[in-house]
Amino acid sequence: MSKNAKLSLRKRASKKWESIREHHLTIMTTVFVISLGMMLFTLVFIISGTYSEWGPEQNALAWITGIVGVIVAVFLWPEFFYLRGRYNFLREYMKISSPSELRKEMAEAQEAGKILGDRYLDKLREFLLEKGIKMKRR
Repeated sequence: MSKNAKLSLRKRASKKWESIREHHLTIMTTVFVISLGMMLFTLVFIISGTYSEWGPEQNALAWITGIVGVIVAVFLWPEFFYLRGRYNFLREYMKISSPSELRKEMAEAQEAGKILGDRYLDKLREFLLEKGIKMKRR
């Protein structure tokens, strides 16, 4: 594969990933939980000692499942917890009732909304409008 073809493939994948920005947290959560399940399956497989009862194909599948789960979890771990932290901050922000506290934390809440996508930014706008606070345009 030529360098231009690789670049084009990477560019298309990047554009597609950015086009579904508001679903990043859902996708990351799903894939991360599946990878943890894969690791748990292999751990139970090792601890229970069923590998002696299974055939070589099933043993290989169990080991490959665990290895793939570990690799995926290691690569997704930082981004997953970063997005989860932004989501948790936004949820906690929307529980605040004091207008002065809301104004003080508004910049960080807007940043979290931008990172998580338009769906979360719209929820933030609605929440602030209910409280009588106009959101600053950035």
